[in-house]
Amino acid sequence: MLSSSPEETYEFAKNLAESLPIPAHILLYGDLGTGKTIFAKGLADGLGLADVDEVSSPTFTIINQYSGGRIKIYHVDLYRIETGALGGLGLEEIFDDPNAAVIIEWAERLGSFETPGALRVFLSYIDDRSRKIDLC
Repeated sequence: MLSSSPEETYEFAKNLAESLPIPAHILLYGDLGTGKTIFAKGLADGLGLADVDEVSSPTFTIINQYSGGRIKIYHVDLYRIETGALGGLGLEEIFDDPNAAVIIEWAERLGSFETPGALRVFLSYIDDRSRKIDLC
């Protein structure tokens, strides 16, 4: 998918989330500024979060939990975590929650952490406003 604006990225993520089975595990990959947090906001909207304005990058808190929608959403930002240094974060419990969606920014930092069945989303620059979004 090619996105020419943050709004298109948001809408694509929202529409995608509306069709995801629960539990949903979404791993976001991409350089700084490629739109991972905008994508996460769109996912939260599509997953039924009532107030998507509360969705922000949890760079300093590492994990934000949102409720107030049809399911619980865990939003994890691993930017400040060294690859594979996940001890104490409780990711095993989060991924085991059968009634939740887990959105991970900077998913490459998971290292060898197992995420079977997770949707992988790769965001990359085309130019200042446009992004390429690949799903696998």
